[in-house]
Amino acid sequence: MKKILIGIVVVATLLETRAIAADLEVRATPPVPYSNWSGPYVGLGVFARYNAVDGNLTSATVGTPAAAIPLPPKSPGCSNPLMFWCSGAGAMQYVDSISLGFRIYGGWNFQVAPTYIIGVEGDFGYANETSVFHGSPYPANLLVGSLPFGGSPWDLFRVTTTWDGSARLRAGWLATPWMMLYLTGGVALTHLEAESTCATAPASPNVLNCAPGNYFSGTLGPVSIINSATKFGWTAGAGFDIALGSNWVARAQYRFADFEFSFTDTRVCNGCPSATSSPLTISYQLPVMQHIFELGLAYKFQ
Repeated sequence: MKKILIGIVVVATLLETRAIAADLEVRATPPVPYSNWSGPYVGLGVFARYNAVDGNLTSATVGTPAAAIPLPPKSPGCSNPLMFWCSGAGAMQYVDSISLGFRIYGGWNFQVAPTYIIGVEGDFGYANETSVFHGSPYPANLLVGSLPFGGSPWDLFRVTTTWDGSARLRAGWLATPWMMLYLTGGVALTHLEAESTCATAPASPNVLNCAPGNYFSGTLGPVSIINSATKFGWTAGAGFDIALGSNWVARAQYRFADFEFSFTDTRVCNGCPSATSSPLTISYQLPVMQHIFELGLAYKFQ
């Protein structure tokens, strides 16, 4: 009888253990289901774009044969060794600007693992921003012989940027099922216009630019020269996307882009008594660094 009771206890214990184990299996936390981020999308965004534009003269000559005009120095770099990004020489003149604009973008995501995503994206943005430097037709004042080319409030140098775009790769990581952190980089494109205008109404007898009879007793022209160009550059940035339901995705993004523009202007003097006073040829560079802060909302088609 005693052996029978012991057997009953052992069987009961085994059955209870299996029941507890089965119950634990049922109550175990299921794996987190990550949403489907794969597929095409298109979106609309608003952005603030800060253009850091460095204006530098690279060459200036006057007369036939051409004689070099001394160029002014660039501003010194930062003295703090920790500020490595501005340790080199600065610019002859900074022509910076900031504006607000809108952007359309679209791309395709590929969810290569439950928490990793790669993709491609293209965008086009528009913001009309202009910065004007008064006192010179270029981003620096020159002394042509004994006469200043610049120095009048009627002299100005204007830089305008309008549209920009990019084609980029993206690589992201799902911090949560609904939020992706990503890095992005690729090629960028932007349009720039530069205008040089020399004074026709001098502020004093010592400022002699394009006014009749003032440039070596002649008239220097044209008064206004406009250059425009579209350049390729590179871009890189980071941001995060947030899934809002099954089809809508919001984003916040910062992106940096870098470009280099170069132009050459020639003005001819009408009425100058000597060939040593004409033409006046000036070349300049405009390195452009764009800082773009953007918010957007996209619709995902899958």
